[in-house]
Amino acid sequence: MIKLNKLVLCMSTLGLSAISLPAFAATSEKQEIQQLRAEVAELRALIQQQAVTQKQIVAEQKARPVIVTPPPAPVIAQAAPAPANAKPGWFTLPDGQTQVKLYGSVRADATYDFKGTNADTTNINNPTNKVPLNSANATEDALNVTAATTRFGLDFSRPSDIGEITGKIEADFMGSSGTNGTGSLRVRHAYVNVGKWLAGQTTSPFVNVDTAPETVDFNGPMGYGSTRTVQVRYTQPINANQKLLLALEGGDVDNITTGNAVINANGTTSSGGNRFPALTARYDFKTADNKFLGQAHALLHENRISTNDSNDEEKLGWGVGLGAKYKITDADTVFANYYHVKGDNRYLLYGNSAYVASSNVDGSLNISESEFNSGLIGYSRTWSPKLRSTIAAGGIWYKDDNGYADFASRAATLPATRDGLNKTLYNIIVNSFYSPTKAIDLGVEYTYGQRKIFEQLDPNKSDDGDYSRLNLMAKYSF
Repeated sequence: MIKLNKLVLCMSTLGLSAISLPAFAATSEKQEIQQLRAEVAELRALIQQQAVTQKQIVAEQKARPVIVTPPPAPVIAQAAPAPANAKPGWFTLPDGQTQVKLYGSVRADATYDFKGTNADTTNINNPTNKVPLNSANATEDALNVTAATTRFGLDFSRPSDIGEITGKIEADFMGSSGTNGTGSLRVRHAYVNVGKWLAGQTTSPFVNVDTAPETVDFNGPMGYGSTRTVQVRYTQPINANQKLLLALEGGDVDNITTGNAVINANGTTSSGGNRFPALTARYDFKTADNKFLGQAHALLHENRISTNDSNDEEKLGWGVGLGAKYKITDADTVFANYYHVKGDNRYLLYGNSAYVASSNVDGSLNISESEFNSGLIGYSRTWSPKLRSTIAAGGIWYKDDNGYADFASRAATLPATRDGLNKTLYNIIVNSFYSPTKAIDLGVEYTYGQRKIFEQLDPNKSDDGDYSRLNLMAKYSF
């Protein structure tokens, strides 16, 4: 840079010298010109050297690898983590963890009884066990409607440090009365499940909801049960296709105290109260292709009557059952169930009271337990994605050579409000369901049934009563 400045200075001096040459003497003119020529030559050499140096620097820069520093990666904001158990169709509560799903159905039912109607059987559910005897000249041709079978429910799920907590709350509007419902809420399910343990009210392991055919009737066919009890239940998987359920169930386990206290002899009450919960069990087996499901059921509970703290009587009520469902083809399924039960009417539908109570001359008490077999068979056919049909037959047969049968045959001791205790009952059901869209089901069903009481001494009273009903149903599910 110093030499360059010197060059500029020299060129400036040269220019000034050229302007002032006429003023100098001739003697010095030659010396100055020679000096200027020497400086110009030196300056030219300096410029050439500077150009060569610059070319070398450029060449060296091109030969070096180019290192490019990438720009910093943009910072991406992370979305809030979803709940660990997020499920499609469920919504999250404000705690950010509990998932809830709403479900249910809006349903209307209509029945038309061609025969066998009276004030006690104007019931939206099948009343075969209470149909008037044929000698009663009961009113015929009666229409009955209700929407109390509408139901709604909530499933919920939440992770925890002891495993996923799941549960259900479900209710309908049948209330405590079975006749058309009362329009008040009735709890169907209310339970919590953690791992293998369940606590709350839900379907008992003793009943056969998984191996019974579909019906329009809200209760179901003869030989079927859907009893929901308050229970503590343990489920033990054996392998992918087998499991065992054990439950302790509370409440009025013999269904006598609140349900059938009138079935007593000599004015003996049956309000002794149960001291122990009922024990129920179920074993499930299914094939790997899910075409076959088999179940075995068991029941054990105490029947107890008491007049005071020092005078009571206890007997065991028990039952065993087998159920099966087999899918012959994708469109055809068959069902079968069998039960043998003694001293119980809580779990299976349409049964007599669990026992009758009586007292001896000395004041001691007796329990005479009922004992019966029940059977159910059915076949279902899916005609198309929108149409399906079922035919089913079920029956109950009571033992007729025990103390219970002796009591039932003594017409003079039976309460006037009862037309005898049933010895046999059966139903035959034929139905079809049409689903014009996924959420809507329309059902039609015809039921013929009969009950036959224990033989009576009164010649003016018939032993049997026939039942004939048409059911219609419309349901929207959500």
